[in-house]
Amino acid sequence: MQAMKHTEQPQTTRSDGWHDSEIDRRAFLKLSSSLAVGAAFAGFFFRENKALAASFGDPVLVETDPRAEIKYSVCQGCHGGCGIRCKVVDGVLVKIDGNPYHPNNLEQHLPYATDPQDARLAPARICAKGAAGMQTLYDPHRLKEPLKRVGPRGAGQWQTITWEQAFSEIGAGLLAFRDLGTPVDPASPELGKKVNQVLFSPGRNQQAAFNDRFWKKVFGTVNSKLDHTSICEASHHVAHELMTGMGIAASTKNHTKPDLANAQFVLWFGADPCSANFPFVPIARKLIDFVERGGKLYVVDPLCNVAASKGTWVPIKPGTDAALALAIGRYLVDNGLYNTSFLRRPHDAAANPTNELNVTDATLLVKIVSGHPLAFLRADEAGIPGGTNSDFVAWSGGAAVKYNTVDAAELLPGQVVANGITCKTAFQLYFERVREKSLEEYSAICGVDVATIQSLAAQLAAAARAGNVTMYRGPVQHSNGTYSGLAILALNLLVGNFNWKGGLAFGGGGWRTSYSGAPYDPDTVPGGVTDSGVQITRAKAKYEDSAEFARNGYPARRPWFPIATHNNYQEIIPSIEDAYPYAAKALILYWNGIPYSTPAARAAFERVAADENKLPLIVAIDIAMGEATVWADYVLPDSTYFERWSVVGVAPTILTKTSGVRQPVVGALDASMNYTPVLPNTKTLEDILIGLGKAAGWPVGLDRAWDYWRQVITNMAADDSGPGLDYVLARGGRFDGYEKAYDGEKLKSHFSGRLYFFSEKLAKTHDSMTGEYFEGLGRYEPIRDAAGNALATTDGEYPLQLVTYKKAWHTQMHTMRYPWLASIQPGNFVELNSADAAARGIRTGDFVRLSSRSNPAGIVGQARVTETVRPGVAAVSHHFGHWEMSSRPHKVNGADTAYDATRGGGIQSTQVMRLDPSLGNVTLQDKIGGSAAFYDTSVQVTKV
Repeated sequence: MQAMKHTEQPQTTRSDGWHDSEIDRRAFLKLSSSLAVGAAFAGFFFRENKALAASFGDPVLVETDPRAEIKYSVCQGCHGGCGIRCKVVDGVLVKIDGNPYHPNNLEQHLPYATDPQDARLAPARICAKGAAGMQTLYDPHRLKEPLKRVGPRGAGQWQTITWEQAFSEIGAGLLAFRDLGTPVDPASPELGKKVNQVLFSPGRNQQAAFNDRFWKKVFGTVNSKLDHTSICEASHHVAHELMTGMGIAASTKNHTKPDLANAQFVLWFGADPCSANFPFVPIARKLIDFVERGGKLYVVDPLCNVAASKGTWVPIKPGTDAALALAIGRYLVDNGLYNTSFLRRPHDAAANPTNELNVTDATLLVKIVSGHPLAFLRADEAGIPGGTNSDFVAWSGGAAVKYNTVDAAELLPGQVVANGITCKTAFQLYFERVREKSLEEYSAICGVDVATIQSLAAQLAAAARAGNVTMYRGPVQHSNGTYSGLAILALNLLVGNFNWKGGLAFGGGGWRTSYSGAPYDPDTVPGGVTDSGVQITRAKAKYEDSAEFARNGYPARRPWFPIATHNNYQEIIPSIEDAYPYAAKALILYWNGIPYSTPAARAAFERVAADENKLPLIVAIDIAMGEATVWADYVLPDSTYFERWSVVGVAPTILTKTSGVRQPVVGALDASMNYTPVLPNTKTLEDILIGLGKAAGWPVGLDRAWDYWRQVITNMAADDSGPGLDYVLARGGRFDGYEKAYDGEKLKSHFSGRLYFFSEKLAKTHDSMTGEYFEGLGRYEPIRDAAGNALATTDGEYPLQLVTYKKAWHTQMHTMRYPWLASIQPGNFVELNSADAAARGIRTGDFVRLSSRSNPAGIVGQARVTETVRPGVAAVSHHFGHWEMSSRPHKVNGADTAYDATRGGGIQSTQVMRLDPSLGNVTLQDKIGGSAAFYDTSVQVTKV
C-alpha cells in the first residue's frame, strides 16, 4: 500500500458560531418558510473563503486527473453502510461521491469485474450526510490529543497528556479492577467475577468484532458490548427473532424489508424511508421508483412524513400500532383472506402444489396450561408411538399426529385434547387473538376509521405475495414494542409473502469473516480468557436463575431482560446508580451520548458521573467533546471513519450479497503498517485498546489495528473462492452482481426456516417484576411501567403525546458538527397541529415551553404549526439541542478552547421524556425486547 499524506487544516477560533449572523432568529425563521430563502441566503451561508478552499485542494480537479487519488471506503454518517468514493488531492479529502460498485449507491451497480480506472467515470449517489462527511474529518473543534481531567467531573477543565501517560495511568486503573477470580458477589456466584465491574459502552460502533475480542477475550468482562441498539430499534429485531424461531431454531433473522422493485402494496408502520431507515440512500431510491410505477404506499405514523407525502398517510395514535395490525388481521381471517395452502403445510417435505417457500407453526398444537398458551406439544407428550421431545404435533383427521407424517393439517380445529393435554393450534390462537375486539373497538383505540382498516386489509389480500406490511422504529420504541412488532409481522404470515419476488426479504447477506478453513483466525487470543456472568443491565439473563430469586422471589429490584438479545442501553446508568445487581468500578465510553440521546437520562447520568465513589473511573474515547465525554476522567481522541478499517454489511433492502470495506483514505501508513491519522496525535479505537492492553500486560496478541483487520478482510475476500485482498480493497468491498437478486419468482437469497405466529420462548418466560408469563403472540396492551401498571398516555395537565423523528440530512448526535448540514436548518421546532396550536394561542415562530410530569420546568423552543402532525401529538425532531459538542468553551491547559455556539441550536426532547414512576431513574421501556420508550410521554406546550 502506498503511504498516505495529510495536510493540516487551518483552525478557526470563534465563539459566535460559523454563521456570523447579523439577522435575528425570528426573522430567519420567517424567511425560511419560503423556498426563496435558498437564493436569498446563498451568499450568507456559503461565503467564499479562498484561503480555506486552497488548503482543501483544487475543487474543480476531475476524477480522471492523475493528481487525484480515488479511494473507496464505507460511510458512517448513519448506520446504512453506503459505499463512498473519496477524491483525495495531495493527501487532502476534497470530495465524496457514492461507490458505483456498491448496491446501496447505484441501481444497477457496476459489475464487480469493472476496472477501477473505468469506474472513476461512473457516477453514484450519496446523501447529504455522506457528502458532508469530510466536515467531521476537518472539524476544527475535534479532539486532537489525550486529555486528563484536572477539575471536578463535568467542569470541563483538562490538561493535555502523552499517550504513554494515558496508557500507563488508565491501564493501571483497569488492572486494579481486572480480578478474574473473586466473585463480584459471593452470595450470587452466577453474576460472575469482579472483572465484570468494568463496563464498555459503545454508541455508534461498527467495530464490534474487535471490541468483543478485546473486552471479552483479552480483558474478560461480560459487560463488553453495552451498545446503543435499545434506543434505536431493539424490539424490532427481537420481534423478528421470535418470528423466526428464537429458542427453537438453530439460527434466526432480525430484519426484513420489502422487495420494493416488485411489490404492489406496502403498508409501512412507523418509519420514513425517504428520510431515514436503512440503508437510507437505496431505500429512498427504491421507494420513489415503487411509487412512480404505481405501487400502493400507505404510511402509518402520527406524522405525515416525507414518505407518507408520496403515498397515503394513515395518522395513528402513538403506541396503538398493534391495535391497527390486529384489526387488519381480524378482517382477513373473518373474510377468509389468508393463504390457506401456505399455512396448512406442517413441514418442508409436505406436498407443495402452490410452491410455497416456507412452513409456519399455524397447524402445530400449543399446550394450554392454566389458561395460558405455554409451549408446543411434543410427540412424546402426546403419546404418539415413536414420537420424540423434538417432534411437533399437528391435528389431522380428528386426532393428534406427528407433524411430519401428513401433507396438510387443520388450522382451526378449536380446542382439542391430546393424551389428556388441552391444546389449540397456533393459528387458532391467532384467530382468537384478533377476534378479541371488534373493528370498531380497534378503531377507537388506534384512531384509524373502520373503512380505512377494511380497505388496507383488502388491498393487502389482493396483492397477495406482492403485498407487504413492514415496520421499523415507530411501533417498537414503546413499552409494548415487541408485542406490536409481532402483531405487524403476523400479517405477512397470513399472505405468505416471505422470500417471494415483491414480498418481504431477509436480504442477501455478506461473506464470512470467520469460518473453518479460513486463512486466519482473527478472534482467537493466545493466552486469552473467557467472560462469564450476568451483564449489569441483566440483558439476556433470566431472573429465575439468580440467587436473588431463590432468596426473594418476585419482584426483582429492577427488571431483567432475558429476551433482549440486543442489550439495554438505558439501563446502564440507573443500574450503576442502584449498584444492581452489583456495583461498577469503571465505565469506558466510545462515541457515547447517553445523556443526550437516551430518554430521560440526563439527570441520572450526571448524578452518577459526579459521584466518584459510585463510579471511580470514567474513560471516553471520542472525536468530539460530547455530553457524556465531558464527564470523563480521561478523554482519548479517536480517528474518524475516514481513518479506520472494518467490514460493513447492509440491511435486507439489498437483495444481493454485499460486504463493504472501510479503509483509511487519508493519513499515513509506514512500512510496518502502523497508521497515523490526519491529526497525528489521534489514534484508531483499535490502536488505543491495543496500547492500553500492552501497557497493562494483557495478552492482546496484536501490535496495531491492521494486524487484526488484515486477517478479517483477507478472510472475507477469500470466502467462497473470492478474488483476494487487493481486489476487494480496490473496489471498497465485495459485491455480488445485480442479476443475482432473483431466482425466477423467488428471491435468490432467502431464509428457509419455519416462521412462527406463536413464540414458545416468549410464552415460557416470566416477567421478572410481576412474576406473570409473557404472552407468545402479538397483542395490544396499554403503556405500562416496569411494575406492570397501565399508564394513561395523556391527562388533563399534559394532554399531548410526544413523538420524535429524523431529518434526511441529519443522523443521531454528531451531524450538527457539519456546517453544510446545519446551514439547512439551524434549529428544530415543537411541531403542533393547527387545532392544538389554536387552542393555545400559538403561531409558527412563537417561543413555547415543552414540559412533562417528569420535567415540569421543561425546555423552550420555537413552534411550528402544521397539518402534518396528528391532533393530540407534539413532534420534535432529533439531532438538535446540544449543550456540549463544542457549543461552549472548555479549559485545556488553563486556556479556553474555541467553540461554535450554533451547534447548540434547537432543543433535545429526550430531556422531557417520561421516567418510569415505579423505578424513578430510567425511562419507560419494553421489558421483552429492551427498547427505550421514546413515544410514551405526555406533554404540555404553552406559549412563553
